[in-house]
Formats: sequence, structure tokens, C-alpha cells
Amino acid sequence: MDISYFSEFVVLAETQNFWAASDRLFISQSALSKHIKSLENSLGAPLFDRTSRRVSLSEFGREMLPYAQSIARTRCDYETAAFNFLHQENVALEIASIPVLAHYNITEALLQFRQAHPTVQVNIQETDTLQVREMVLTRECEIAIYRDTPTYLEHDPDKENRLVKLPYARDQLIAVLPPNHPLSTASHIRLAQLADENFALIHTDTLPYNLCLRACQEAGFQPRIIFTSHNLESILDTVRKGRCVALLFTNHLNFPHYVDFGSTPPFVAVPITPTIETVVYLSYRRDDTLSSAATHFIDFCKQARAGLINRVEEAPDEK
Repeated sequence: MDISYFSEFVVLAETQNFWAASDRLFISQSALSKHIKSLENSLGAPLFDRTSRRVSLSEFGREMLPYAQSIARTRCDYETAAFNFLHQENVALEIASIPVLAHYNITEALLQFRQAHPTVQVNIQETDTLQVREMVLTRECEIAIYRDTPTYLEHDPDKENRLVKLPYARDQLIAVLPPNHPLSTASHIRLAQLADENFALIHTDTLPYNLCLRACQEAGFQPRIIFTSHNLESILDTVRKGRCVALLFTNHLNFPHYVDFGSTPPFVAVPITPTIETVVYLSYRRDDTLSSAATHFIDFCKQARAGLINRVEEAPDEK
């Protein structure tokens, strides 16, 4: 029996849903189901009571859960200790990423990783998705963090087949409107309803820009773009002043911003229908053997998303 199955048991017990648990663990639902069944066979009794949509801990599962939690954390601890013992000199980990690490809690994962593996120097180059994907394919980095969307990214089947893609975070396109906009109270918006608006978008020659442009064109209009920027605060401030609407992603607004927009809501986010979803992936070359540092980083991210690693403690304010 694979000891990692205990970690999967812990995550499934928390989520009570095979889809949610498999998403956190970077594995398929069928693989998770097989692993849980194997664990149950080894232990001798069902860990879960299963229904068509959800699972709940059986009486036996509730008895076993504390032991599984202890095993999962012990595994994390001894693998980290082994890595640090065997890598007492600094090693470099090269990562290429889209510039939204903080919005998807990837910055926190990096900080946690550095705390646990102090000899690893993480070097990050930030650029747009298509460049990030190219960098991992040409071995300019070992790990790539980029946004993908099955409908709008320019897919190259050969390139896609050469990559392992682990879904780290999901997001969707939203319309960001001034609070006094006629559609600000709508439950959702069709892009065609914004055909006469001025738009602010993420900068040109990026996946978000091309995605928004193509989505508007497929809705039947050419967007009138009056402002583009890599800086989210600049885009949001333009919307706040009533000059335009913006097309952004949900997590762009969930993250704290550094501009004081005042006490009243400066803008309103409304979902777009039909939904345009994107996924942020951790990716690496399928035909490469990852370095020990990269392997531990990928495993660390799995454990962090599964909730098996404690969050980074914020440093106390200096007085």
C-alpha cells in the first residue's frame, strides 16, 4: 500500500467530494477512487459511506482519520528532512510564471517551500502564458506556471502532449463595472450587452487580452479598447472613475489592492455568461526527469493545496 493514500484519505474526508479532492491532489477521480478502495481493502473496512454525489466518513473512517492525519504530516516532515540533509549546499530551481502569483496564493506556497527547504534558491521569470510555455519546452526553466483555457489558447497538440499539466487554480472571466452602471445590479451579463462600452483590458500581446478580444468578436462586436495596462490598480481606477468597463478574472478582485479606493464600493463585478473559464497550471516536460528540488516543489504544492501544510505565519510588526 502506498503511504500517500493516507493523505488522499484526509483530503477526501475534508471535501466529502471526489471531484474536489482529486482537484486538490492533482489526480483523476478514477485514480483517487482506486487508491481509497485499495486503502480500505488494506485496512479491512470501508472508510466512507458513498452516495451518488457525496461521501461521508463511516464510523470506521472517523476512527482512522486522526491516524491518517498523523501519517500524512509525518510523511511530509520526513521527506523534507531527508531533502535538507542530502542538499546542504544551495541548489537553484528555475520557474517561469505568469505575473499573478499572489492572486492564486502561489506566492504563499513559494514562501512555505523556502521555509521548509532553505537551501533551494527559487528563481522566477515572469512573462505571458505563451512565452512561459515555450520556456519550459526549451528547458529555460524546469517548472512553468501559466494560464490556459481550452477554448481560447492557441493550442499546439505537439507541444501540449510534451507537457504534464497539473491544475492549480480555476478562474473565470468577469465584467467589472462602475457602481452606477445600468448593468451593475445584474446577476450575469452577456458580452453582447457591452458592445457599446469603452473597455480597459490587460495589456496587449497577452493571453488575457487575446481571450477578451476573441470573446467579444464571437459575441458579435469589435471592442472599443481605450486603455490597456499590466497594472491592475490602473485598470480598476479607470473603471472607478466611470470611463469604461473592464474584463478581468475573479481572482484579480479577490486579492487585496494597494490603492485606497475609498469607503464606498468603487466597482461591481458581474459574471459573464456563457462562462469563460481558465485554469492556472503547474507544468513540466513529460520527457524530462525533474531535479530533486523540482520534484519536492511539485509535491509540496500538492500537499499545500490539500491542506496538509500549515500556512505561513506573518512576521510581527516591528516597533
